[in-house]
Amino acid sequence: MSFIAELKRRNVIRMAGLYLVGAWLIVQVAETLLPIFGTPGWALKTLVVLLALGFVPALVFSWVFELTPQGLKRDSEIPSSDSIAPQTARRMDRLIFVGLLALIAAIAADRYWPRAGQVAESDAATRASSDSAQPSDSKQPAPARVKTEITAPANSIAVLPFVNMSSDPEQEYFSDGISEEILNVLARTPELQVAARTSSFSFKGGKREVPEIARALNVRMVLEGSVRKQGERVRITAQLIDAQNGFHLLSKTFDRDLKDIFAIQDEIARAIADELKVKLGTAPAPGATSAGTRNIEAYDLYLQGLGLWQLRREDSLWKAIGLFERAAAADPEFAEAHAGLALVYAVLADYSARITYAESRLKARDHAERALGLDSNLPEPYAVLAQLAFRERRRATGDVLSQRGISLNPSFATAHQWRGTSLMEAGDLKAGLASLERASALDPRSRVVANNHGWLLISLGRYAEANVVCERVLAFAPDYAYCLDNIAFTHLSSGNLDAARTALERRVAVSKPQALGLVTRLVDALQGRGDRTQVAARLAAFSDQSVVDPDSENVFQNNQVPSLLVLLGENELALARMEKLARDDSLSGVEWAIMAPALDPIRCDPRFVAVVTKMQTTDPHFARVCRKAR
Repeated sequence: MSFIAELKRRNVIRMAGLYLVGAWLIVQVAETLLPIFGTPGWALKTLVVLLALGFVPALVFSWVFELTPQGLKRDSEIPSSDSIAPQTARRMDRLIFVGLLALIAAIAADRYWPRAGQVAESDAATRASSDSAQPSDSKQPAPARVKTEITAPANSIAVLPFVNMSSDPEQEYFSDGISEEILNVLARTPELQVAARTSSFSFKGGKREVPEIARALNVRMVLEGSVRKQGERVRITAQLIDAQNGFHLLSKTFDRDLKDIFAIQDEIARAIADELKVKLGTAPAPGATSAGTRNIEAYDLYLQGLGLWQLRREDSLWKAIGLFERAAAADPEFAEAHAGLALVYAVLADYSARITYAESRLKARDHAERALGLDSNLPEPYAVLAQLAFRERRRATGDVLSQRGISLNPSFATAHQWRGTSLMEAGDLKAGLASLERASALDPRSRVVANNHGWLLISLGRYAEANVVCERVLAFAPDYAYCLDNIAFTHLSSGNLDAARTALERRVAVSKPQALGLVTRLVDALQGRGDRTQVAARLAAFSDQSVVDPDSENVFQNNQVPSLLVLLGENELALARMEKLARDDSLSGVEWAIMAPALDPIRCDPRFVAVVTKMQTTDPHFARVCRKAR
């Protein structure tokens, strides 16, 4: 009798099949139920190891013993007539066969069946590819959709906002701050790619599952948790999940005095780094906590200000200033409070007419320098000073400062964003696009990053791609005005005026209903049903900050107005507007205007060339347009 035949006779092969099917079912049930009870991640790993170790003993047991109608007996004690009946054996074989088929089918489905999020993202990518290959008003049929599976980098992680379990809803900022500080510590680790706060916090309060969030943010690991603050005590629970298989790699609860809050944040970050060290084969070591104060009051105020800065709205930015100032007053050595003020003032004049560009820039510089004087390892002040240097056309200095900020925090999406737009302003569209693509990867749900990324694509004449970038944001933030601006501008530039009218009507409905008359007259004029000269004169008369003035009917950005004047056929007015912007040494967007392909009809004019020279930039379209003109 052959060895295989003997294995069959002793039911060893049947036992192997039944064991594998049973073990798989046990793991599936455990993987579903254990996280519900908050079981640590090692529990499931231990179960898998025990099942694997039990496989060989199970086979040995089946060789020695056999289940007969009279009970469990040694194989040597079983007469041939006591062996399992052929009919029973056939039933067992069928059961094993069906079980193995179910196991294979389940594994295949989990590995290859497209998830809803993947199909949606794949469809969006297909539409983007189709749009970028043809004009926006093309009637050609789109290519067939291709389903793809997105694989996130193994070293990528998102920190979700921790849930506020306190009875006081006013403590929401505190639980958000815990998450943000852990995120900041991890973001300073070069080996990690950390999703930006804007994107990870966009899922706050939602009901989406961890794998879906991970796919949306293109990350492998997700950290979630909860915070309960009561009196002078705080309890923090943190769970690190591998989104690819759903395993809990880390699950810990910390009960501490509130005065130890900074140590807890570091402890959680170190535990995550230790776990990822095993998974990644690297040794990430988070830097010091970004909470540079031990003053709880200052820290609370700082966290509130940080959340408001992220909103990028006029009212929230002014409130953030007040909170950061109070934090700095509570602890004069608190460098991060001044870094927060620098961040706000760096962008404030773009959102509020209550402060001039010159004053905003001066305050941003003062707080950035003070922050560095207190702590030279903060990335935010370097990013702010880089932005100011670029605006002052000290481009080499700006790039060095920008690179320094990124080196201190490689996952600092705002630093990549600002560097990208600054490179664009210098005329290096290719390098600028690379930086903005990096910012988009780190912060895929950031509205301002999408707006900047979209304008750079507009500068390259890639209108359909620019629209796709903004449409992704509008899918979850339908009232984001600046992306609506971009989409309307692409339609105007490409002559798709019906679509432009629809986009502009949607834009003014968001925040400036008084601008409806102006945008209607503009589109009517472009369609030959209105006075182009009159509309152009109105556009040319708007002040630099009229777009952020709630009482103004202007809804167009400074970088858009010259292009609109050219589209209206008023080239002289467009040149005069460019010269005015160049004379006003402020954050006026003149370099952004230079990059727009819509200005090609005046690009070779000596007055336009003089503006480019005054701005100390390079016109990336000059050779393409002006050589042909000659």
